[in-house]
Amino acid sequence: MMDSDYSYDSIAILEVEISSFSGGGYKVKYDFNRNMITWNDGYMWNNNFCKSLTQTKLGIIRDRLPKSGMIEWMKAYNRGETEEYGNPTANPMYWKITVIYENGESFVSSHTKHFPKNWNKLKSIIEDTTECSFRLR
Repeated sequence: MMDSDYSYDSIAILEVEISSFSGGGYKVKYDFNRNMITWNDGYMWNNNFCKSLTQTKLGIIRDRLPKSGMIEWMKAYNRGETEEYGNPTANPMYWKITVIYENGESFVSSHTKHFPKNWNKLKSIIEDTTECSFRLR
């Protein structure tokens, strides 16, 4: 994957999940082609939903996602640069981010017991666009 070929503007699908050692957790999926947000609650199935991604919420993502540095730290984690870009943590235990670009190529990064320093920037985008807490119980 060439860095210059992939920008935040060419993301078609963004999926972010977190989970605890007990297996409970959350997964949010943004489908920018269909303008949909899908939420999966691993604690309470009746909290799952699928709703439209409004222009206001799309604006939040387009403005703040590049500022989060998400793609940059995903690449750093995949290179093994966890100490420079992250911090050890007990809970949440696990995170995984999947990015699918408009050309169909995917990019995945994940880690256990070690979260990116800028995680809260991504977390606040998720919370502001889903209106749900993206924090484990």
